[in-house]
Amino acid sequence: KETMKKILALTLAAVMAAGMGTVAFADDKDVVVTFDRNKYVLDDGEAAYDDILDNEYVKGGDEIALPILIDGQPYVINADFDKKLVADVDWDVNEADTEFRFVKYAKDTFSSTEALRVYSLVITVPENDGDKVIDLMGTVAVGKTRSEAKDATRKDVSVSIAPAAKDVTKFEDADFSAGKTGIVSFADEEGEIDIEFGDQAMFTVDVTGQGKLNLTWNTTFDKEFAAKYDYANLDFINFEGEPSFNKTGDFYIFADEDAFIYRKGAEGVEAVNAEWDEDMDAWRIRTRKLDAFVISDVELDEQTVTDTDDSSSTTDGGKVNPDTGR
Repeated sequence: KETMKKILALTLAAVMAAGMGTVAFADDKDVVVTFDRNKYVLDDGEAAYDDILDNEYVKGGDEIALPILIDGQPYVINADFDKKLVADVDWDVNEADTEFRFVKYAKDTFSSTEALRVYSLVITVPENDGDKVIDLMGTVAVGKTRSEAKDATRKDVSVSIAPAAKDVTKFEDADFSAGKTGIVSFADEEGEIDIEFGDQAMFTVDVTGQGKLNLTWNTTFDKEFAAKYDYANLDFINFEGEPSFNKTGDFYIFADEDAFIYRKGAEGVEAVNAEWDEDMDAWRIRTRKLDAFVISDVELDEQTVTDTDDSSSTTDGGKVNPDTGR
């Protein structure tokens, strides 16, 4: 009878612990410590579901929270165990401070009807005192010991940090002239909008829930790249931050119907599925990402090869360009 009472008591304790969202650690070596799949940018130390970090610029001093999971569940409470957690941080580009602490997440973030305080690894974004965007890149892992953290599954941390000197501009106030756009916020926008980049291009895309993006662009002529195709007249549309939107949209390039449209790659032009849109009188590309585009008056089917001995040029043996989608 006494043994049965002990069994019932232990069972009841386990049920109560599960109901409260806690984790029982009968044997620490069997406990799996990892991260939730999402990263969150904190607002006054708290996070909501729509604070998920996704292709978004951050500012110096912002805090990024990585919720910790214990055996696949959000680590809600266990004061003795949390003191044993260790982070293994490996920064490749720039560095940031990290700390463990409980972070309050809004209800429904972890399929819970109540807000939860989840133990998290918090990364403080370093300041960017320059006038250009910089990156913070690295990986982090967590475990009960230093050796376990070093061997654990790592989580990528990659964000772009807006310079302190470059303010974020609301979409409605942004100047989309070449070289002037900067970082744009879409917080007050919903549904599909048109973003006009001078007379050169326009992007029609749904920006509901879209985070901040660097939409700085220019038409700077790339002499070195153009030299690879010295038989063609080229124009360029370059997006400095290579922004990637949450949703796919229609990017229109206003060029002649007989033009040839490409993406600009590291080694040369790359194929792009561009279709002529009669209604818009423009080339239309379905895309989420705006990077660099090349407009040519002829098909770029081979690269110019320079003979360094006599400084003459030829197009024999050049690189074949893939289908432009025309």
